Parts: sequence; C-alpha cells; structure tokens
Amino acid sequence: MARINLPTGPGEERERMWMLRPEMGAAADAFSAAVQDRSTLTTREQEAARTRIAHINRCVPCTDARIDNMAEHGLDEAFYAGVDAPDARYSAREKLAIDYASRFAAGSEAFDDAFWAELRAAFDDGEIVDLTAGCAKWLGLGRINAVLDLQRSCPIRLRPSALANAS
Repeated sequence: MARINLPTGPGEERERMWMLRPEMGAAADAFSAAVQDRSTLTTREQEAARTRIAHINRCVPCTDARIDNMAEHGLDEAFYAGVDAPDARYSAREKLAIDYASRFAAGSEAFDDAFWAELRAAFDDGEIVDLTAGCAKWLGLGRINAVLDLQRSCPIRLRPSALANAS
C-alpha cells in the first residue's frame, strides 16, 4: 500500500501519484523516455546497469522486468540473475557498466582515479554521459517507487533504444 494518499481512479499507482504534481510527472516521463529511447549503449550494457540498480533499490517490478525479445539481444535469465556477481558471460564493458551503476548508487566518493581511467579507456565521453543519465533515471525513479511503496508499478519501459547497438 502506498505511503501517500493517491487519487482514486484508473491507472497504476505511479500514474496516480504524478496526478498530485502533473508538471513533475510530465518532466519525469520525458526524461525517462529520452534515456530509454535515445541511448547508444548496447541493450546488454543498459540492461546490466539497470538490473544492478533495480537490485540496489530493491524494486521488485524493476528487478523482474525484462526487455522485449530478450534472445535477440543475447539476454537470458542467467544474464539477469548474475549482475550482482558478474562472470565471464559479461563483456568487459558490461562489467564496467555494472560496476558504474553500483558506484553511482553509493555516491561520488565511490569513484576513484583508477576506476575512471578504466572506464574512459572503454567508453567515450558521450557513452559515459549516456550511462550516467541511465543510472540517474533508474536510481531516482526506482527509488520513488520503493520509498513511496509503489511496488505495483515501475516507470521503466522495456523496449530497446532505437539507437542502441545490437549487442
């Protein structure tokens, strides 16, 4: 049950929550759509970081969410299950995306010069901005769901980015 009084009516709890501040809801939805639809990271890189943030947030719907046509993107249940302890099934960039998501959730003090050097050797600056915006979306909007106990909905739209690389 939500921690705030939500307007009654149709729609998911998240949608009804934003009825209390529609201008903020519109901005959150626009940010969410831009991050999801315009990312140039691979779908696997995005999903690795997104799922790690979902686990950190303890957002059950976010954790359980899956990308459309998983197999087309080289994804399976083992991929989602392994993000907290990435093994050889993950590329070096996917492992870095997972590590970045973990550090992002912990705060700026979790980033050291050695990590930045490794990240910048693997990702260009635009890709780092892309990953950062994704982590901000998943952490922030997922945390809204968790803190307000809106566990029956999740703002994530699980379709691959139109700009994402195949894998």
